[in-house]
Amino acid sequence: MKLFSFGSIGESTNKEQILAKVREAVMTRDENKFSDVNMQADTWTPFKEEDGADFTFVERFKDNGGIFIYFESKDDFIEAMRQYVVDNQWAPLCSTSPKIAEVFKDSGIELCHDYATKRKKTVSITDCECLIAQTGSVMVTDACAGSRAAFSNADVLLVYASPTQIVAGMKDAMKLIKERYNNKKPSETVIISGPSKSIEIDNQLVIGAQGIRQIALFLVEDE
Repeated sequence: MKLFSFGSIGESTNKEQILAKVREAVMTRDENKFSDVNMQADTWTPFKEEDGADFTFVERFKDNGGIFIYFESKDDFIEAMRQYVVDNQWAPLCSTSPKIAEVFKDSGIELCHDYATKRKKTVSITDCECLIAQTGSVMVTDACAGSRAAFSNADVLLVYASPTQIVAGMKDAMKLIKERYNNKKPSETVIISGPSKSIEIDNQLVIGAQGIRQIALFLVEDE
């Protein structure tokens, strides 16, 4: 695909003049243009301290299009999941997360580990690294999820987390990852802020055309 065309210009001198102007525009820089920018300032939308990180995360996660469900215990979560799997036709439920395998142990809910099989709908459940209040986002890595497919191949993504995993901002999330993995970052880290959205098809907003169609967070109290 051509980005530029010189039309019918035939003289090399004219082309050279144009190219010279292009080079001049590229090379000319105003060194003081961004001198007043504070690179250390937090640019994310702040939240009221009286609201707290927990409340802010929930509100912004739902604003992003996520589904939020709270449970007071793991037993309550497992009991509800037995019904959700049936009502929402989530079987088979896919997961490669070691933590999820432990949570569902002896639950009677079967987990599939094969994301390669073509299905009409792939439903994945994973844990996460943290929940970011300022953006209402979920941070997931291939280390905690067990594989990249757990979050990249899912049509419906279910996330298991606890209130203690909520952090205030992006800086806190990155610091947590750095400390947790002793400066050896996982090979893939993603920050998910709601279902995927695209306007590339006839300029119409389409949900899930190029990624997750639905994301639900189950916030379960630590025992």
